[in-house]
Amino acid sequence: MSASRLSGRSARSRLTAAFVALTAAFGTVVGASAAPAAADEPCANGYVALSFDDGPTTLTPDYVQALHDAGWVRATFFLTGANALDHPSYVDLLAQNGHWIGNHTYSHPFLDTLSSTDVFNELLGTNQILLSQTGVAPTLFRPPYGRTDSTIRGHATTLGMTETLWTTDSLDYNGITAAQITANALTVAPGGIILLHEGYQTTLDALPDIISGLADRGLCAGKIVPSEDPVEAWPGTTFYAVAAHW
Repeated sequence: MSASRLSGRSARSRLTAAFVALTAAFGTVVGASAAPAAADEPCANGYVALSFDDGPTTLTPDYVQALHDAGWVRATFFLTGANALDHPSYVDLLAQNGHWIGNHTYSHPFLDTLSSTDVFNELLGTNQILLSQTGVAPTLFRPPYGRTDSTIRGHATTLGMTETLWTTDSLDYNGITAAQITANALTVAPGGIILLHEGYQTTLDALPDIISGLADRGLCAGKIVPSEDPVEAWPGTTFYAVAAHW
């Protein structure tokens, strides 16, 4: 899979047809079969979702181990197509451990600066890569930097994905300490989605305290699912996804 851009109506049609064919070839999604069993009883105080952007990276195995060791079981990882091609074994590791995998574009661009065709190809190309690697067609999409518009959302919808922003920003990309990342993450409300990034050791170091802090509040691990009601990410920007029971 190359990162070259495809252009024009016919190229877009060929890509769409290829994706549909891949989906048909793999059939019904069964990636969760290897996942740890979910809790039998729902969590009384609600659910929140840990979401990690920009993977897979060389730290991916450490994140998987940390989540397992802390008893968190599962999280959502938004992967780029380029990184997935560089680290296919880590994509498989995430899938085999029951983590949810979402589309984070191929090359992590500012999507709102691209043409409509280029936006579509960023999303479709990554879907094809992740589907071919895991047998699972992504149903969640996160635009890099949270930069989105109606065209971007429309392409995600066309490809069967729910645009997923976040309600709580850990700010781990700002060079802050693990303690600060933890404090930011723990401001999350029930149903909320925490933004984290896979490429930072400080984020990895913060995970045990984030998870224990959430447990102290009676909050459980949640899967990101579509919502009928709008959720505010930041003033003036909403999306339609929440954390719910796996």
